[in-house]
Amino acid sequence: MANQRGHAHGEVPIVRLDRFVEGLPEQARPDESGAGMVRWSVQGEQGKGTSRSGAVIGGQPLLQLHVQAAPILVCQRCNAPFVYSVDSTVVLQLVASEDDLEDDLGDLDEQDEDFEAAARLPEKVVGSHRFDLLAQIEDELILSIPYVPRHEVCPGQEAVSDEEVESPEVKRPSPFAVLEQLKRKN
Repeated sequence: MANQRGHAHGEVPIVRLDRFVEGLPEQARPDESGAGMVRWSVQGEQGKGTSRSGAVIGGQPLLQLHVQAAPILVCQRCNAPFVYSVDSTVVLQLVASEDDLEDDLGDLDEQDEDFEAAARLPEKVVGSHRFDLLAQIEDELILSIPYVPRHEVCPGQEAVSDEEVESPEVKRPSPFAVLEQLKRKN
């Protein structure tokens, strides 16, 4: 597919992805509106040139994978379910064996100016004639979910604007003010 610059796309029900839905609340069943579905597309291509870290990606088989879904997660603040939108794109470099999976970023420091550019290198995966694209789609979904999912604003709570945060509250008397008065009387 990568060598022929092929393209494929499709949909799969979220509930079919066992590893992804494990530990999540019950997911929406697929319907005409597209709820409960994972939409994906993949485009094959050949890499061009080298990366800023010096890794040669020219001529390497690449797959650009795009995944969209709207799984139901549980907010860790209010414990209520909510729909989380996933729209992720990743570039995968197909390598011949596990020995070729070595990380090209090993000699770069996180403070290095090249680290950010090098971090955009394609993810390496072992490619074969029996490449499991569905497993790769599921992996991308798993990696797209936040470690601690939460609403932007939980239901029943009002959004707090920056002005409200900065405005001083009505000053209440300190609970230690009474003690200070007793201390002065003695």
